[in-house]
Amino acid sequence: MYRVDSPGRVNLIGEHTDYALGYAMPMAINIHTVLHAREDEQIWVYSQIFREVKEFSLDDIRRSGDWADYIKGIFWVLREEGHEVGGMKGILNGDLPIGSGLGSSASLELAVLAFLNEAYKLRLLPIEMALLAQKTENEFVGVPCGILDQFTMTHGKRGHVIFLDTDTLRHEYIKFPRDIQAIVFYTGVKRELANSAYAERRKVAEETLGLLGKRTSKEVEEAELRNIPSLYRRLFGYIVRENRRVLEARDALREGDVDTLGELITASHWDLARSYDVSCEELDFFVRRSLQLGAYGAKLTGTGFGGSAIAIVDSDRALSIARTVLEEYQRTFNWEADYYLVLPTDGVAVRRV
Repeated sequence: MYRVDSPGRVNLIGEHTDYALGYAMPMAINIHTVLHAREDEQIWVYSQIFREVKEFSLDDIRRSGDWADYIKGIFWVLREEGHEVGGMKGILNGDLPIGSGLGSSASLELAVLAFLNEAYKLRLLPIEMALLAQKTENEFVGVPCGILDQFTMTHGKRGHVIFLDTDTLRHEYIKFPRDIQAIVFYTGVKRELANSAYAERRKVAEETLGLLGKRTSKEVEEAELRNIPSLYRRLFGYIVRENRRVLEARDALREGDVDTLGELITASHWDLARSYDVSCEELDFFVRRSLQLGAYGAKLTGTGFGGSAIAIVDSDRALSIARTVLEEYQRTFNWEADYYLVLPTDGVAVRRV
């Protein structure tokens, strides 16, 4: 029997840049998908979250339009890439909330992949697992995601954030200040529009690069957007500015300058809200209120349209700020919200139990 701990992720800054091959600064966080599993001839998985069993054969892997697709897709992609694996019998649980904008689908994929990698001695490197999980989402599940979630969950490092060039996958670990903590605030707003809107924005980004004759957003200056259609100019303008903010945030974090980091994170949120149209009233409420209560910076994290936001705060004030915002939020909105006090942690890990 094996136990797999697969983390969630937040992105301090650099949302919606990965599909334009830009910069981001994510971190794996210490809330996890947990899988207990052993080898088997077929695939049998019980989810304590959904309270249901999914069972299927290795010879009959077809999409079903539910959470099992993330498991089926891993078996599918391994076979596509020529890896021979048997089945599994497992139980899924953990404290990473589903559909919260914290990468729960990628976390599930990597929990299964990490188990198969260990149990069947595939000897996959972390970067190989990240790319296989991304291919699962893109080609089996049908979500045109970038590499950010999968890379973060395979390369996370305790006490550090990752400065990531999503084009080259070159990365740098930067220490997260010891006296600072992140509040992750789940708004309770389900992101019904997220998949379709994400696909639309990715399409605009790719078409903008085509219009400009550029390969990555890193090559684009904002002045070059003057002669393209206004929608493309507005949306891609955000990506160009966000790339610049990520570089500035990297430099601030290297110096331990939390004030500047916070200002950049907050600027990112309002640009996402006003230029990229991916925020909502509930996310904006959290950002405003946490700043009023003393956060250095706050922003939505993930795709947007609901889901979660983060705030960077002094560790000794994190609990009081989180509780206050939650109480006021619940008086204002009719959603089942929650918060998590998180720190950067290691990537997906497997051990025998």
